Amino acid sequence: MKKYDLVLQEFKKYYKHLSEEELFIKDLNKREIAIVPFENDIMIRHMSFNDLKSLKEYIEKNTPLHLYYSSAYYKEPHATDMNVKGWEGADLIFDVDADHIPTNCKVDHDKWICRNCNFQGIGHAPENCPNCGEKKIESISWICENCLNIAKEEVFKLIDEYLIPDFGVKIGEIEICFSGHRGYHIHVLSENFKKLSSDGRREIVDYVKGIGLEPRLHGFKIGSNGSIIGPDPKDPGWKGRIARVFYEYINKCTLEELEKVIGKKAEIIIKNREKILEDIMSNPSSWTRLKKVGIGNIVKIINIAIRDILCNIDERVTIDIKRLIRYPNSLHGKTGLKVCRLSYNDLEKFDPLKDSIVFRSGEIKIYVKEIPKIRIGDYEIGPIKDKEIEVPKSLGIYLLCKGVAELLS
Repeated sequence: MKKYDLVLQEFKKYYKHLSEEELFIKDLNKREIAIVPFENDIMIRHMSFNDLKSLKEYIEKNTPLHLYYSSAYYKEPHATDMNVKGWEGADLIFDVDADHIPTNCKVDHDKWICRNCNFQGIGHAPENCPNCGEKKIESISWICENCLNIAKEEVFKLIDEYLIPDFGVKIGEIEICFSGHRGYHIHVLSENFKKLSSDGRREIVDYVKGIGLEPRLHGFKIGSNGSIIGPDPKDPGWKGRIARVFYEYINKCTLEELEKVIGKKAEIIIKNREKILEDIMSNPSSWTRLKKVGIGNIVKIINIAIRDILCNIDERVTIDIKRLIRYPNSLHGKTGLKVCRLSYNDLEKFDPLKDSIVFRSGEIKIYVKEIPKIRIGDYEIGPIKDKEIEVPKSLGIYLLCKGVAELLS
């Protein structure tokens, strides 16, 4: 049996037993539907379905390797000419992908190679080959528990720090989906954002990523006696956020760390740290004790402190008002894991490497080319190279979909 014969067989069983209710999305009849078939990598798109029953029948007969739907709502979603579709709006979507976050664990499981000179390395792939300077970099990336935990933290940060307090989004308007691979999609299903243009969505991206942020413009000024006036931690938006991250950074930093940022003036802060922190949190907030440090040095500290509060999102997904996104409860063709639909309250306890498994019974024999240490469900394996093994079906299909294993008869 060929690799995809087994995967196709298992995917087909899954979609056969999937209920119509599990395929629910808002306004299905206004969405474009697309699939990537098992036969080739050519996407079939510009499809539309008036009800869940007809969609279910289609994917049962045409088992997809990947299944997508449009973030946009159209008058004529089946039209092949984008100008004829009649765009009516789109959900606001954010993509948090562990592959785009520079996690320390990448050196343990990721590799890259330059296809121009064959120079190789580990960890996050560079934009240009350090040996020949070409951009022909091919990366071999994996996900681990640490990657996905950090991606989950980014989701909470986006929702708790920005969407709810700054944009007024309600919890009930937020749908979270584990992508089935490297991260999460956050869907904001609110009429307030539906008609927003690409430029408007780009402004939101810039806001949550802190692009173009100038701390001096957020509540800082020089008083009449030369004292420093600064933002209050209770202020809304970036003013309060800047005050809070400054406070948190000063509260935990060492003299050596602070000296790397502002030099000798660090001694003033460390010596008076307790009083400075009390002043910032007082009512009203006071920055007077930082007069000798200067606004310029305060800004240098803030620019370091805000790094952890900025959101790591794929901006291309958010600004694209006609984006195709993975269908909830579909299977990811590169892992065999389910695109899990989650509520905000589900997210904390969700284990993406366990709770997204659908092939839970049986074992298969495979030949593994090379893999790092990985976990699928409760089964941990690796690193392995050039070895025949018998593994749970969920792990075997995962490795087959990743293209690093071959099925043994």
